[in-house]
Amino acid sequence: MTELAQETKARFLIRVIDDDPGILTGLTFLLGCTGWKSVGYSSAEEFLEKDNKMIPGCILLDIRMPGMTGIELQTELKKQRNELPIIIITGYADVDTAVRTLKKGAFDFLQKPVNAEKLEEILAECIQNKIVEDAGNKEIDVLKIFDSLSRREQEVFELIANGLTSKLVGERLGLSERTVQGHRLNISKKFNIHTKKELLACWNFIEKNK
Repeated sequence: MTELAQETKARFLIRVIDDDPGILTGLTFLLGCTGWKSVGYSSAEEFLEKDNKMIPGCILLDIRMPGMTGIELQTELKKQRNELPIIIITGYADVDTAVRTLKKGAFDFLQKPVNAEKLEEILAECIQNKIVEDAGNKEIDVLKIFDSLSRREQEVFELIANGLTSKLVGERLGLSERTVQGHRLNISKKFNIHTKKELLACWNFIEKNK
């Protein structure tokens, strides 16, 4: 069984979408007791109106709801290119429908009444899968960005990563310190780097994979 550290759980938000107030309250309470951050929505429409999709996490989604159904919401999220993973919540009579949602890209499904241990297991697997997927995408982006740098920017990046100051980099490459600082700023912006530690981690990854 996949287990996640509390600090990992704290980075993700679990959205619960169900029109049954009892289930909505029960699931959000259960999630809180097991260390997850969660928010409840009583309809698909409310979710679309209020949710901040920039917060990473996943969706626990009921299939049968008045108005927009769970399947219709899944289709809408695909159109919007919303990449939040979906875990379907379904009654026994809707299992066949839930299986169809898996074919459309849902991560998994849970039958009502939801078993706490099974919920934790599927959530942990879902979030761990998302972490790995996002890391892979980020690694690809890092290599693409490095390839897009000018030769001079690549040289500056390497020397800074090896501990040289802007002044020493300038002396090595025949550039003014101000020019080196300009290259360094451009590199930081392109890689979204904010600290020396992030710069070193980025360079180490490039060194291993270029």
